[in-house]
Amino acid sequence: MDIKRRLFFSNILMIVIPLVISLAVFFGGLHFYALLTGLNEEQPGERRRNRELYFMEALDEARAMAEKWQNVSSSAIMEDVAGFNGKHADGRLLLAVYKDNVPFAGTPPWRGSSVGQALEMTEPASFFSRATFQTIGDYRIALSSGSRVARSPQNYKDIMRKGAAVSLICSVFIILITNRFLTRFVFKRIVHGMDTLAHGVYQVRDGNLDFRIDYRENDEFSQVCGEFNEMAAKLLESVEARRKDERSRKELIAGISHDLRTPLTSIKAYVEGLEQGVAATPEARERYMGTIKNKTADLEHIIDNLFLFSKLDTGEFPYDIERVDLAAAVSEIVDALKEEYGNRGLDISPARASGRVYADIDVAQMRCVIINIFENSVKYKDKARGKISVSISEEKGTASLIISDDGPGVPEEALPKLFDVFYRSDESRNNPGQGSGLGLAIAAKMAEGFGGSIKAANVPEGGLSIKMTFPGSDPKQRNGKEKNSHS
Repeated sequence: MDIKRRLFFSNILMIVIPLVISLAVFFGGLHFYALLTGLNEEQPGERRRNRELYFMEALDEARAMAEKWQNVSSSAIMEDVAGFNGKHADGRLLLAVYKDNVPFAGTPPWRGSSVGQALEMTEPASFFSRATFQTIGDYRIALSSGSRVARSPQNYKDIMRKGAAVSLICSVFIILITNRFLTRFVFKRIVHGMDTLAHGVYQVRDGNLDFRIDYRENDEFSQVCGEFNEMAAKLLESVEARRKDERSRKELIAGISHDLRTPLTSIKAYVEGLEQGVAATPEARERYMGTIKNKTADLEHIIDNLFLFSKLDTGEFPYDIERVDLAAAVSEIVDALKEEYGNRGLDISPARASGRVYADIDVAQMRCVIINIFENSVKYKDKARGKISVSISEEKGTASLIISDDGPGVPEEALPKLFDVFYRSDESRNNPGQGSGLGLAIAAKMAEGFGGSIKAANVPEGGLSIKMTFPGSDPKQRNGKEKNSHS
């Protein structure tokens, strides 16, 4: 049961429980009083009335009879008393007459009896008395009953007033008890939920980001605890991403430092050779100058890659996206690069395409993507001459570009990390001299910038395959400008 329902039912019970118990106390008291006084009993014979009314009628009868005794003889009084007592013997009533506290007309001694208790009263009897008295002229009559009765019907009002007072006191007491019980009933669950959440907060505060709240109750805290667990999971992902970025930055410093130091060391050595006259012939000096020029170009390439990646990473790189024939554009790029990479030991097969395939790309940056993938294959080929193939196809409204080589491939567990900045998958690829590790990271950033995706897989026959997908559609549905080639 959720907390809202608990509060709803507790508010109802806060009213119902005291009311029911108070009514039970009031009417139960009345019933107890009736049992105690015999008001619920009926008289035998023709008097089918309750004892109180019967008692009052008998008292009125005795009073009327006593008012006539002022001018009658003692024997007449005795006859009246005997007749009265005989008449009401079945009703368990007894009338006694006293004059100056002395039994009159043969009345037995009164001390210790209910008659005596009535005669000793200074005021008429109240609740639960067994007898009452009346003083009429020179005589004092005492009427006693075998059952407890009230003195007069007026006592019903007293009963109601006192019963109401008792019920009010009981109601206040019951409300306090009920409130205590219902408060525990409602707030115990709230306190439990708050304690559970607080424990989770303390765990996360202390760095235990793997902690998850196991809350099995079906109330409002269930959703809150679920949101807490989701928050903790996202926080853990954020921390892991920050640690990953930190590792990447350290690798950046290490890789770039080495990559910059290597050409700088060569440039410095060849400049010193020229200064010291080590290159004595014109041919040697020309070779030294050529080497310095090449190393300077390597430095420029590294710096350009760093600048390019920083702009891609911050999202500030401008793209010129166009709807083009991907097959034609890629074929043109591959044909232009075939000779250069052939001289570096990489044979590139002509691009294969299944008809005209359209995609939304930036053709100039697509050239950069392809070059970075080719560079990766050149760096890590394990043969004198490596091979690389390029294919284009269309699948379910998307254009696909697949570039595969016949190199050593990478371990399966390294495939998801291959496009991380400065990541090198194994020892053979962990040599900073083989590159800073920015090439595939730049390719992935650019593919994502085109609105596409990139992933790597090992080729069953050996080698690494990189597949890129880009938004594509039928040229009749395009809104951009169709372009079959790019110069």
